[in-house]
Amino acid sequence: MGSTTPRVIPAGYGRRRWLAGARPRPALALAAALATAGVAACSGADQPSPAPSAGIATTAAAGTAQGTAGAPARPGTLVAVTTQGALVRLDPGTGQTVRTLRQAGVVGDAVALTPDGKTVYYEVGAGCEHEIWRAGTDGGAPTKVASKGSAPALNPDGTRLAYAVQYIMATTSDCLPPSGNVAAGFRVVVLDLATRKTWQYPMPPEVAESGLPAPISHLSWSPDGARLAVSITAVQDNEGWRLALMNPSTDTTYFREDGSTDVPLAGVDPHDYYYSEAVFLPNGHLFAVRQCCDGYPPKTTSVDMSEIDPASGRQIRQVAVGLTDRGHTSLSVSADGHWLLYLSGADLQISQDGARPTTLASGFQAAAW
Repeated sequence: MGSTTPRVIPAGYGRRRWLAGARPRPALALAAALATAGVAACSGADQPSPAPSAGIATTAAAGTAQGTAGAPARPGTLVAVTTQGALVRLDPGTGQTVRTLRQAGVVGDAVALTPDGKTVYYEVGAGCEHEIWRAGTDGGAPTKVASKGSAPALNPDGTRLAYAVQYIMATTSDCLPPSGNVAAGFRVVVLDLATRKTWQYPMPPEVAESGLPAPISHLSWSPDGARLAVSITAVQDNEGWRLALMNPSTDTTYFREDGSTDVPLAGVDPHDYYYSEAVFLPNGHLFAVRQCCDGYPPKTTSVDMSEIDPASGRQIRQVAVGLTDRGHTSLSVSADGHWLLYLSGADLQISQDGARPTTLASGFQAAAW
């Protein structure tokens, strides 16, 4: 750790920024997938190829939440957070705002919908560790769920909520814990929404003692609700990225120091490549963003968005090839696996059953259906 006075970068749209030591990590340019894409849980799609006009996405003009003839229906509820921090409900067919659920103050790239689409959980940028709130998608009154929390994720049946507790502005003196060790407070929490019972999963003690945290950027439950995919972002010098699979029933920490819970990087140099974010698909595979390269200074030279086998890291098929000049976050898959949604920068992209992704709307930092 150096002696340079740290700068404060608030949590904002897309990937969180973390600073530690004398060489703060620059904002990393991630990928925008503007290539042939399909939902990985569906069969029959060929290996995609780059779009003829990379960097230009068409606007979705056809299809509604009810679906066109012969096409699977889009999910009936779509929620998003604007880059100004407003929580809104969108028309899944047109991307137009149909209701504003909260005017301002919502942060992060994760929102979570209940299976019936009637309630949304979201992160509010209050305090050093933020807060988790929920609101009815019909405009019902919001309720605070957790006084400390970020990156909410609901299990498939909507009975348990996982979220992170971490110091969002970890280098400010006002947000340092009494011990001075920020890492000691980082953890994943699982909340039983009916009983309010919670389970805590901190960093491995031997890692936390180093003082460098492992910031949690995204959480995703497996289809059977037995595992959590934990996307961990770099804390310093663009190093420290990892994708861990934790079992809330047996694990005591949200990753293991020896890497035994990490998703492997198959077919590439694991010292260069990393997963920046991943979510579970209905078939138990992962939809993951894999890119090169970590280290300092950061240099993004390639990005793959693929369906992968979480046990081996083997690519099942490529979902999209991305550009390297913008963030690729807020991955979301419909319950039936037919519809994929994600953010390419601030553009909301959707793809159905192997079709090229289209831009549904723009100006967002988070979305889910």
